[in-house]
Amino acid sequence: MRTLLAILMLTLGVTHTSSAGTETKTLVHGRRTRSYRVHLPPSYREGHPMALVLALHGHGSTAATYEKIVGFSPIADREGFIVVYPNAVVYGPKRKQLWNGGGIYEIWWAGRVDDVGFVAKLLDTVSADYTIDPNRIFVFGTSSGGFMAHHLGARLPGRFAAIAPWAGLLAYNDFEAGPPVSVIHFHGAQDKKVLYNGLPNWGFYGVEYGIRLWASRNRCKSAPVVISDDPDALVRRWAAPNGTGDVVLYKLKNQGHDFPAHSDHNLPEIAWEFFKSHPRINVEKQN
Repeated sequence: MRTLLAILMLTLGVTHTSSAGTETKTLVHGRRTRSYRVHLPPSYREGHPMALVLALHGHGSTAATYEKIVGFSPIADREGFIVVYPNAVVYGPKRKQLWNGGGIYEIWWAGRVDDVGFVAKLLDTVSADYTIDPNRIFVFGTSSGGFMAHHLGARLPGRFAAIAPWAGLLAYNDFEAGPPVSVIHFHGAQDKKVLYNGLPNWGFYGVEYGIRLWASRNRCKSAPVVISDDPDALVRRWAAPNGTGDVVLYKLKNQGHDFPAHSDHNLPEIAWEFFKSHPRINVEKQN
């Protein structure tokens, strides 16, 4: 259908060129109007597939605020990929946005918000509007968005090549069958909100155990390789058989829950370098 439409547009002398920058859009899912921001780099051209990074804000934040603080849009402009910043639904008396990222969140939302279904529809919508490479769709999330990044990788493994959660955890028994999903997980060892050892009362594994579950699911080697170990960070990698499904744990030894926006560890840059080297392989055979 896209090919036929492109031929028709060329025949009529029409070309689809979208201006670089960020635009707010909406879609309807579960009888709710959901909003999201799409950032296009200057190099975007219709018909030339680009990678897509889904960037998920934390609890109480918004897509617009997150775009300002996380720093993915300038990287996208430099490297040539699309960033989508969706908004979660407000929850509780304080009306703060919160993702339904599995575990206790599914109980709190009690079936009222299906964020996995929303993201699946969002990916379909964005893929229809823009030329997206289906083998290079990634997700980065912070705090509540980090929980959601794990949840999306576990529940929609056929849609994402890799995930990069910061300060989020994997929910109990969350995996669905599907192809490997590469993972780079960032976490502060001093986090007092999303504990490094997990939130068992909320239905979430500790960081180390959750990462080992990802490594086992992706058939990685049992023993990790230490990539670096210094006073600030310990970085380990569990290697997948063909590089598809590598798992990396980036432990910031002195960091708490707050996003390290002004540290020597630029998480979006590190995540993008990981994403670039971990596309999905043979997508047609895996679906």
